[in-house]
Amino acid sequence: MDHSNNSNREMKHIYISGIISGIFLCLIVILLLQIFGVIPKWWNTDFVKDVSERAGVVQQYVDKYYWKDDVSEQEMSEYAAKGMISALGDKYSAYYTESEYNDTMNSVEGEYPGIGASIRMDTETKRKYIDSVQEGKPAARAGVKAGDELLKVDGQETTDKTLSELVQMIQKKEGETVVLTISRTENGTVVQKDISIKIETIVSQSVNSRMLEGELGYIQIERFEKVTADQFKSALASLEKQGQKGLIVDVRDNGGGSLESCVAILDQILPEGKLITEKSKGSGDKVYTSTDKEHFDKPIVVLINGNSASASEVFAGTLQDRGAAVITGVKSFGKGIVQTIYSLENSCGGGIKLTTGEYLLPSGRSIHEVGLTPDVEVEYEGTTKKLGAEDDNQMTKAQEILKAQIEG
Repeated sequence: MDHSNNSNREMKHIYISGIISGIFLCLIVILLLQIFGVIPKWWNTDFVKDVSERAGVVQQYVDKYYWKDDVSEQEMSEYAAKGMISALGDKYSAYYTESEYNDTMNSVEGEYPGIGASIRMDTETKRKYIDSVQEGKPAARAGVKAGDELLKVDGQETTDKTLSELVQMIQKKEGETVVLTISRTENGTVVQKDISIKIETIVSQSVNSRMLEGELGYIQIERFEKVTADQFKSALASLEKQGQKGLIVDVRDNGGGSLESCVAILDQILPEGKLITEKSKGSGDKVYTSTDKEHFDKPIVVLINGNSASASEVFAGTLQDRGAAVITGVKSFGKGIVQTIYSLENSCGGGIKLTTGEYLLPSGRSIHEVGLTPDVEVEYEGTTKKLGAEDDNQMTKAQEILKAQIEG
């Protein structure tokens, strides 16, 4: 038996335990300073010692007995942090690794460095494919097509990469270049190509609009991002120029997003008055109001369904409370609590999302775990399951309601 090796392993145990303990302490400090802003009374109690000792003991057992040697210390520390937040018992709170945090903030901002293409993975074969390509964006201009199999990114095989890892590999800085190796069938022959693509800032399109029959305007809000309010404003102005007499706003399958964006859109629609109250443990109550700098004075119908949640429920519920729209569809999801994301970039890396409060509609009612009940309930009966298709009976009902309002 090699006693020197055993000694080295014991020293490694102590060293790794110190790393894990330090990470736990770091997370606790950040939670205290960024969330509470003060040092609670229990800071000098046995809590920190208990966490440190547990982490050290667990790490020693893993290092000594776990059958694989390629254990990532970074991943273990990240999942330890995830476990701390998981212990809150709140499904909406989370610890984010650096890549998860970046992905989350990109989705909130609606702007990110990229190529304008999405990737999907075959769950059985684990092979990666280009799922969609945005028209006019770098990937499309370079010749990437939906359905292409993605073999390599900058020469690295994609086989063992997760989708999140691939996204991080592709999302370089604006102006840099990424090379995708793809495979596709052309004229009956499978060909392989290296396609060089220059990274650009991609602006997410979260708003879609068009004119319907009978001079009815239609705006679909897929999600609320930082860019959504400006996109909504442009869509509304375009429909006005086309002579809309009323507006349908579709927030079905909209899971929410930025509350600030939602409030900004409501401010475009409603005259002066209360919009929403945000009740927060950290900063107290905050009341959002519309400024009356502009408002929409034509009939509105809002479409919701069971997947309409959070900011989309605030949007529909505020219009309902203010008597500014008829809500139709089915009861919404019922998420009336607020999450705040804190960056840990200057400390442990990544970020933390915590539930920090709840919001109340203008009437003072809460929709959390209750949802919004439509003014006109209509179950979806379309066979294509595609919202906005010809057999979308909820859309048909919304048009009927809006036409009746215009004519009445």
